[in-house]
Amino acid sequence: MSNEITQVKGCEFTTDELQRFHHYYKYDWAAAGLVYAPVSKRIQHFVETVDTGIDSNRLQEWLHTMGIVEESEKSEQARLYERFENFDFAAAVGFNQMLADVYATDDVSKHGVGERMDQAKAQYYSDNIEPLVYSEYKEYKEVNAPKPVCPYQDLWDPKGADKESADTNKFANVRTIDIAKLLDPDNVDVLTIGAINLFIDAAKTAYDQKYFAVAVVNSRCNGPEPMFLPALSSTGDCPATLKAAMRLQIELRNLNKTKPLVFFANGVVDTSTLGILMSTVDIVTSEMFCVSIGSVSQSSQKFPLSALYDWAHLSNHQAKVSKGTAEYIMCSPDLVLRSAEWSTLGLGIGFVSHRKFASGMEQILLAASCPPPHTRDALRKACAVESVYSGPSKINVWEQEILKYFAPLADGKTVLELADELRAVKAPWAEKYVVFANAKESNNVAKARVAGMQRVRGLEYSQALALELSAAIAWTAGTTEETKLFSRNIPSLSDLISENTHATPEPQRNGALQSEVAGECPFAKMYRKNPERFKHVNLGSIADHHSLDL
Repeated sequence: MSNEITQVKGCEFTTDELQRFHHYYKYDWAAAGLVYAPVSKRIQHFVETVDTGIDSNRLQEWLHTMGIVEESEKSEQARLYERFENFDFAAAVGFNQMLADVYATDDVSKHGVGERMDQAKAQYYSDNIEPLVYSEYKEYKEVNAPKPVCPYQDLWDPKGADKESADTNKFANVRTIDIAKLLDPDNVDVLTIGAINLFIDAAKTAYDQKYFAVAVVNSRCNGPEPMFLPALSSTGDCPATLKAAMRLQIELRNLNKTKPLVFFANGVVDTSTLGILMSTVDIVTSEMFCVSIGSVSQSSQKFPLSALYDWAHLSNHQAKVSKGTAEYIMCSPDLVLRSAEWSTLGLGIGFVSHRKFASGMEQILLAASCPPPHTRDALRKACAVESVYSGPSKINVWEQEILKYFAPLADGKTVLELADELRAVKAPWAEKYVVFANAKESNNVAKARVAGMQRVRGLEYSQALALELSAAIAWTAGTTEETKLFSRNIPSLSDLISENTHATPEPQRNGALQSEVAGECPFAKMYRKNPERFKHVNLGSIADHHSLDL
């Protein structure tokens, strides 16, 4: 039986040789102090101290086929193209001005964008660094492409390996906010008032005209269950924490009106901080992203009423969402939303695998460096290029059940009536929903969420936020009855959050929006003071003041 690798055309190396060569390639050169050593010295060290049975000549021949040669053996043309490929275009002054042309067409295929990006880089490099002809470079790369002679190539090929973290500092026109740097070092598992205020301060600096976009990241997203956005602190002054979180949400939505705001959610998001995340739909996720939104989760028990307005107006997003989907999500006992569901609901703009998340983030941030008014379009097209299929959604398969049983909740049907109806359905999934009706805590959560969504659907945006905040504060004080949580007397949002200097956005940023949110619009104030006067008005026909369609 032949010991040659025959499944790869042109391979002249045996299985044993390829396994040994792979061991050479993956060897820890840093530990040996040979990171910057020439290839010949590495080979000598390896055959003398690691694998004395390896044929150094055959190893060198294999390295040649892979395009790995001594620096002295490289031609001047090869050195030129290597300098070009290693040039840091993200930090190159003026290169971002060329990005509008890269994303100017509707072609967002990886090949099309990659071709235009390479042409733009070659033009910039030739005009500003040293002469380079793109057509000659492309021809050279095609002729000298490494031969696919190793069946293990996908394991060691550098192009398949991602860097550990993205270098966000080199994008001078993007304001990067790192959640990890805002958290209390002694309490990194929760979002404290101090951390929230630091977040607000960071967001305020992003209004500077030198920033074309804002990126929210978490450099500590590592491990099997990385945390991207932790829970609100439930110790101490809970009302103060909730007010600070609402001020941050308003600040981010104001900011998103002026320039693109993108979250790179490569980890877990707590239910209590969903309102912060949903301040924008420009959210990029990975397979590490998830939200345990089920009514029996611990976080849902503490802060169950986050982002009620966003869930109530789920259909405002571009995705086709069936009526009752929000109620299905809010009433689910143990539902965990992952990237597939998030994308299906139209709440995100891209999915990048965790393995390639850092490099994908850098490509998207490079596009976000494109000057206005092309910034948002370039960013979203870059997301489309870097994104892959996130998998099937577990919400779509329940569309018939959602329309039949949960859609009526949007029209006034109660959670208890739903539970009674589901008791007659002889199916395991229905039994799960009946269980929460028999558990007081989860039942209260579901009832409050459904009642809250029903109530905010008929309110102006600032009123809805005020009602959500006042209900959340009442919940932390022990009130669970929905009629008391969502009373007809709605306090002013500006009065609720004005206890701290962080409450009022600076007026020069967006005067209209300050009136609509932080200061409450005149119509909302008149309606709150005398709702009977406007009972004939169809509030649903009045334009919303939110930014979810951006």
